[in-house]
Amino acid sequence: MINEKLRIIGYVRVSTDMQDIGPEVQIDELVAEAKRMDWELTIVREDAVSAATVAKRPLMLQALADLKAKRYDGLAVSKLDRLSRNMEDGTRLLADSQRQGWRIVCLDLGVDTATIMGAGMFNMALNFAEIERRMIGKRTKDAMAKLKETKHVGRPRGLPADVVAVVVGMRERGQTMASIAAQLNADGVATSNGQGEWTSSKVQSVLKSRTAQGTYIEN
Repeated sequence: MINEKLRIIGYVRVSTDMQDIGPEVQIDELVAEAKRMDWELTIVREDAVSAATVAKRPLMLQALADLKAKRYDGLAVSKLDRLSRNMEDGTRLLADSQRQGWRIVCLDLGVDTATIMGAGMFNMALNFAEIERRMIGKRTKDAMAKLKETKHVGRPRGLPADVVAVVVGMRERGQTMASIAAQLNADGVATSNGQGEWTSSKVQSVLKSRTAQGTYIEN
C-alpha cells in the first residue's frame, strides 16, 4: 500500500510593521520542509494582522475550519509566534488538533504534535512564551513609569534619550510599532514636538533616528 502525502497548511502571518522574520523567509522555510518531508503543501498568507488572538485572524479561522473538516492533515508554521504568543490560544489549538485528529508543526522548535513528545514540547514552549510575554510587559511598565517621573518644561526640542531607549527596547522585544504608539499614548509620553499623539510612523521615525542608532551626541 502506497502512503498518501500529508496535506499540510503552511500558515504565514505578516503584520503591518516590520517582523523579525519576513513572509518570504517563512514561505521558503515551509517549502523546504515540505520537500524534505514530501508534504502536499498549501500556503496561507495572512497580511496586516496583529499577534493578539487567533479569533481576530479570518484566514486562520478558515484554515482551522478546513482542518476540522479533514481537508488537511496538519498546520505548519516557521515559528511558534506566527501561530500564537498566547498560552490560552495555543493550548486551545493543541486540544482541538488532538481531538479532531490533525497535527501542528513548528519548524523553529523542531516539533510535530502528532507525537507524544512533540505535543509535550509544544506545551512547554507555550509556557515559556507566556512567561516571556509577562516579563516583557512588566519591564515595559516599569520603564514607562520611570519616564513619567521626568518633568519637561516648555516645548521639547526633541525626544529625551531615555524615551528613545524605551521605544527601542520595546521594539527589540517584539512589539509592533502600532502597539508601541498605543502604549506611549496611554502612558502620556509626549511626542518629539509635544503635540499630537503617537502613531506608527512617529515610532518608526524614532527608530531611524541618530539616537536610536547609537550615534547621538548630546551638547
